[in-house]
Amino acid sequence: MTNYQKILVGVDTSPQSQLALNKAIAIARQNQAALDIVTIINTEKFIGITQGPMGFGAATPQLLNDLTTELKANLAKARQTAVDAGVSDVQVHLHSGNSKLLLATELPALYGTDLIIVGATGLNAVARILIGSNAAYVMRKATCDTLIVRTDLAQQTVDQPKRSTRKV
Repeated sequence: MTNYQKILVGVDTSPQSQLALNKAIAIARQNQAALDIVTIINTEKFIGITQGPMGFGAATPQLLNDLTTELKANLAKARQTAVDAGVSDVQVHLHSGNSKLLLATELPALYGTDLIIVGATGLNAVARILIGSNAAYVMRKATCDTLIVRTDLAQQTVDQPKRSTRKV
C-alpha cells in the first residue's frame, strides 16, 4: 500500500467537499502526511456572470471581496478541523483561475502532491454537460493518484442532492 506524504484536497462550501475533507483528514492522519486544503475561485465561471437585482451582470468588487472573505473563513475552519483531528502539517490556500487545471496539474506540481482528493460533483446534469465537473477532469488529467469521494467515513453512500449544492 502506498504511503502518501503530500495530500491535496479541494474544498468549496458544498456537502460533497466536506466529505472529501473528512476523508483527506483521515488519510493524512493515517499516513502522517502533510495536508494542503485548497479553495479555488473559478474566475472563468464566476467573473461577469453573477446575478444581481437587475438580472445578470458583472461581478462587483464588493461581491468578490465578500466571496473571498467567506472562502477564507471556510478554509480556516477546515484547517482547524484537520488540526483538531491530529493532522500536524496543514496548509490552506486560496487561488483563482481555472479550477480544473489548478486541481489536476498545476497545484499538485507546485505542492509536490502524491494524492488528490475531491468530492463527487455538486453540479446537476445540465451543468456537467455545459461546463463539466472538476472531479471528472481531475480523474482524467491528474499525474498522481486521485480519490473521488462519494461516501462518508463509514463508507456509507450519502444521498447527493440533484442540484448544485454550493453556497457560493
